[in-house]
Amino acid sequence: MKQTSLQLAEFVGGTLKGRRDVVLSGVASLKNAGPADLTYAEEKFQGEARNSSAGCLFVSSGEFPQQTVVIVTNPKLAFARAAAVLLRRDSVATFIHPPEVVEAGAAIGAGSSIGAGCTIGEGVRIGEGCTLHPRVTIYPNVEIGNNVIIHAGAVIGADGFGFVRDRDVYVKFPQVGKVVIEDDVEIGANTCIDRGSLETTFIRRGAKLDNLIQIAHNVDIGEHTVIAAQTGISGSSTVGDHSVLGGQVGIGEHARLDANTIIGGQGGVLNGKHVRGGEVLWGTPVRPLKEFLEQQAHLSRLPKWIAEIRQKLFGEAKG
Repeated sequence: MKQTSLQLAEFVGGTLKGRRDVVLSGVASLKNAGPADLTYAEEKFQGEARNSSAGCLFVSSGEFPQQTVVIVTNPKLAFARAAAVLLRRDSVATFIHPPEVVEAGAAIGAGSSIGAGCTIGEGVRIGEGCTLHPRVTIYPNVEIGNNVIIHAGAVIGADGFGFVRDRDVYVKFPQVGKVVIEDDVEIGANTCIDRGSLETTFIRRGAKLDNLIQIAHNVDIGEHTVIAAQTGISGSSTVGDHSVLGGQVGIGEHARLDANTIIGGQGGVLNGKHVRGGEVLWGTPVRPLKEFLEQQAHLSRLPKWIAEIRQKLFGEAKG
């Protein structure tokens, strides 16, 4: 959707310096932007910004006498908001790419786009303005809100991994619940979200999930939570609103993470644990970052300490 530099400046609440009538139709990096592109520059890249051929730049400060710029407090955030306007599809019609499978009773809202090879199960509800990229599989009894993006290969609503042991065999526990994905969620490629067993798996409003994530049955992911790739969350666990989970984080079953929990990459939460939010956590089991770093420092010194102890006790040579 084409916009002028003035329209975008007003949209993001910035101060325009330069031409008001630059017509912009795309977005690009500082290096690759052309006369019809919008880009942005953070403070440390202002030198590169002055050499950019972009039609308009979002910056936080500085003088750019030869270019059209918009002064904003947070150029990256303003750029993201403006990009959503420039990249928005003009059409409000629903588009379903052949070949696809849409089973009986499924409903797809206005302005949604269904990519090639997608399967939409019986009774599925998909809201307005959604985008399902190719080969997304939505099992029956899944509800998806408005403006949801699901990338290629994701599977929503498969059976959870639930079994009951009977001596030497495993008996499948019923997996008859549902999945509810609220508005403005984005789900990465090849991510899997299992249906609830007897209840519901929730992905709350505004959550952003990276590629290759596993969300088990009855999990509840809070609003505006961000989860990086290869994270696995076991059944019946809860992740509070506005949390951040790094790559390869593992969470055991029935764990409870408060709002604003931050866990660094490869952190681990044990079964049934309650993790309090408000600070950065790391390690397995997770603990405050300062404590984790101190422990890692002590571990790195162990060989030296052991050698010193042996020398004192037994007269062994160091090394």
